Amino acid sequence: MNIENIHLKETSERYRILYQLNKCTRGEAKENIMPYLDAINEKSKEIAKKYSQNPRLVSFISYVR
Repeated sequence: MNIENIHLKETSERYRILYQLNKCTRGEAKENIMPYLDAINEKSKEIAKKYSQNPRLVSFISYVR
């Protein structure tokens, strides 16, 4: 995990908590969380392809629950 991914994770966790506490809007939270989810989903696709499996993708709704 490199520095950029760590920064994306910290930002997404912060906005996830803010969204759950109703301190930010859904659009604002989605804007800051989606880059991290895109990176996770890309990695999931790479791993799934390597092992001939279907990827388990993470959606915004499932992440903020």
